[in-house]
Amino acid sequence: MSQILKLQERLSKLSVAVLPDFFADRILYVPSIEQFFEDAKKKASSGGGSLRGYKQKEIKGGNATNLAFALSSLSVKTNLFIVGDDVAKGFIASKPKDCNVHMIDGASGYTIAIEFPYKGKRVNVMVSDVGDLAGFSGDKLSDADIKKISSSSCVALVNWSSNKRGNDLAELIFSLPKRKDRLNFLDPADLTGTEDRIDVLIKRIIQRGLLDVLSINENEARILSSLLSSKLPSNYNANDVKRAAKSLHDAMDIAIDIHTPQGCASAFDGELFWADSLSDIEGVVTGAGDVWDAGDIIGHLLKLEPQKRLHLANACAYLYLNSNDARPPNLNDIIKFLKRRKISLL
Repeated sequence: MSQILKLQERLSKLSVAVLPDFFADRILYVPSIEQFFEDAKKKASSGGGSLRGYKQKEIKGGNATNLAFALSSLSVKTNLFIVGDDVAKGFIASKPKDCNVHMIDGASGYTIAIEFPYKGKRVNVMVSDVGDLAGFSGDKLSDADIKKISSSSCVALVNWSSNKRGNDLAELIFSLPKRKDRLNFLDPADLTGTEDRIDVLIKRIIQRGLLDVLSINENEARILSSLLSSKLPSNYNANDVKRAAKSLHDAMDIAIDIHTPQGCASAFDGELFWADSLSDIEGVVTGAGDVWDAGDIIGHLLKLEPQKRLHLANACAYLYLNSNDARPPNLNDIIKFLKRRKISLL
């Protein structure tokens, strides 16, 4: 049996519940942030008007929505629970066949993501209206929703930072009765300004053993490290990221996965692993971390060797970054890509 058929067979037995955000994303590409604001000032000084020539794209967004679509594209049955309204329904009408969407009535979120080069790399700065996600504690989940979440192979909670009731939601879904080997996964998103809630998250969720994997980027690792262990410098290198992963793992006793433009580190079961990033970014930036998470979750669920899990997650992000149309890769894309690099997942 080929590698892809073996993987498809194993993946067909898995299901992932993903919560809770949807955003209508408008991506604005600017050649430089300085030029953009200079153009805006000139236009304002003349009484306002249109800034023409700036490329834009409108796509479905939200960490949970991006993650669920990426998982479904990789042949994993996914139940996506999102706070949204008719705007969300319109964007997700063309969802992947393996993704079931459960809508929790509320105002959708909106984001303007400004992408531009900064200090030699492409970055995005997002301006967000989080809608009714801001106060979602999980109280509107139906009994059927709870049953689906509880029976999943993995429960993935993302964008905790945008939800002021995020600790209530995390406690609710992560403390549900577990099926055997269920993975509880958290990617909190941008932690800036949430320091007062992080301490509660640690006490109510992490110290009680309710969380298995914490996935973060370098900025989130920097904030957590400064609170719990040592600070990750702004001009970091691979060794700095490795140290941050290990110190956070030692402090919280859970798997710590850190993804950065340079590479990714995983402190897992007392060991430390690293994989370099595959290449420079060429296409879309927004959503890449969510697609990386999809590969990471699959690697954890399949119990891949940690190094292979990181290669899988990096390949998912690389193919997405270079898609130019914000399309997550499918399993065949991944296997072909890794095969060219002489990497086998099984």
